[in-house]
Amino acid sequence: MALTLIGGQRLLREATANLLAREDGLRVLTTFESVAEYREARSELPPAVVLLDCEENNEARWQGDIGELCSPFAEGRIVVHCSEIREDLIRCAIDHGVSGVILKSYTTKQTRDAIAYIATGRTVMPAGWQRVLAGPAYKPLGLSPRQRQILALVAQGRGNEEIATELELSPNTVKFHIRELYSRLGVRNRVEAANEYAQMNRGGG
Repeated sequence: MALTLIGGQRLLREATANLLAREDGLRVLTTFESVAEYREARSELPPAVVLLDCEENNEARWQGDIGELCSPFAEGRIVVHCSEIREDLIRCAIDHGVSGVILKSYTTKQTRDAIAYIATGRTVMPAGWQRVLAGPAYKPLGLSPRQRQILALVAQGRGNEEIATELELSPNTVKFHIRELYSRLGVRNRVEAANEYAQMNRGGG
């Protein structure tokens, strides 16, 4: 399984790449200092998984990196690599539909197993992530660009299959985003969601 690493301190990035390259079933294609460098390099053999190191002290950067990597034309599954479970980082990862969040405290084997699991199309999150989002310090964040796209299509009366086709997503991914939308907006169905969208466009949200 082909893997690419992006971001973080160079020595740590290279050390992580070397450790993972020794694991059975993993092949590290290359490493990049930034998402911009990765985009410029555009390989004919895209990785199955992109492991993005999110620097916790540079929120604007990792939010932008996650958003760019999770664009509609993303290649491979995007996995966030971080030191601790943080509400803002977990929420951003969920908003953009990343395939997993892996902690740097994991052993090499745990990291390999998580990546292998993600490569099968499933999602991996660190233990306890739900408690972080449900804690008293949680404050709902705004809708992600993807959620706003889906909300607009829901307001137009589009069904899940139509939305999936238009945005080149799987129907299950659309269902996930719509559940998140209902929770974020405090609505119970598509009609209420459409009403919220109308309010937002009138400047009410």
